Amino acid sequence: MAEVSSEKVCYLSLDMNIPQPEIAAAEYFWDKLVPGAVILLDDYNWPKCKDQKAAFDDFAKRYGTTVLSMPTGQGLMIKV
Repeated sequence: MAEVSSEKVCYLSLDMNIPQPEIAAAEYFWDKLVPGAVILLDDYNWPKCKDQKAAFDDFAKRYGTTVLSMPTGQGLMIKV
């Protein structure tokens, strides 16, 4: 991630299938996300993805936002 030189990001898609690196990526990019930026979580609300859901629910709470559960099993966060 240190190779990313962009200072402003408006869209971030996370699909690593493991909570720890996904949270690390979200934390790395959070300050770079512009207001209104979207984070798309590929594996959020599937029964097999309980760890990812719990991790991102906690992340969202810490950063003052929420995760919208999509009918596709994905999650959507918007930085306000």
